[in-house]
Amino acid sequence: MNTRLTLVAFTVASFSVGAHAATFEAPQPYQILLVDGEKTKHSLLKSVHAANLNGGQHQLVLEFVEDHSTRNQIRVMEGDPVVININAPADAELTLEYTKPINYQQTREFLRDQVAELTVVDQRTGQTLEADMFTVHRPAGMDTARGVQEYLKDTNRAFSGRTNTAIAAAQEKFGDAAVDADALEMLKHWWGAADKDTQRAFQIWAIQQQ
Repeated sequence: MNTRLTLVAFTVASFSVGAHAATFEAPQPYQILLVDGEKTKHSLLKSVHAANLNGGQHQLVLEFVEDHSTRNQIRVMEGDPVVININAPADAELTLEYTKPINYQQTREFLRDQVAELTVVDQRTGQTLEADMFTVHRPAGMDTARGVQEYLKDTNRAFSGRTNTAIAAAQEKFGDAAVDADALEMLKHWWGAADKDTQRAFQIWAIQQQ
């Protein structure tokens, strides 16, 4: 199978699998900075606490920010960013569960080892989802998300862009084949930008190439 057909097959499989979206919720005071290496629409004035995910492998980066300031003292607690790698089931309703600290002292203790306190749970089933979690030393500068992006790339821990569920679906239909993640992302971009008639025409063309 040539590369072009491999990418087309993988793309069609990806969209088929992705029809069933999972969700991930990060309850306050956590917010989501990155999803699969891409920045969310968070800002100083807007926090992002939820994301839609296709079934399969994903990487999320979360940040804990809580204000415990008093009249006499500014106490804004910012934890080191938390990186979470998960394999999300299709249609899962994932949430981050933890015992929220209620005061400044509890927050200090909590942030010393966030990962030990965090659990990813599928609210549909009540089951705990296996997750690889670790913290990243808070980068200098105002753009925390960008700093984390650069760190993950430099340490080869960035999201690879490949989804295990989609790969399995493609392999089952079309056999083993190497996939160019960058080319796949470009195909997905143009698919999302196309109107329904163009998408339908592409699907017909892809089937004809098999």
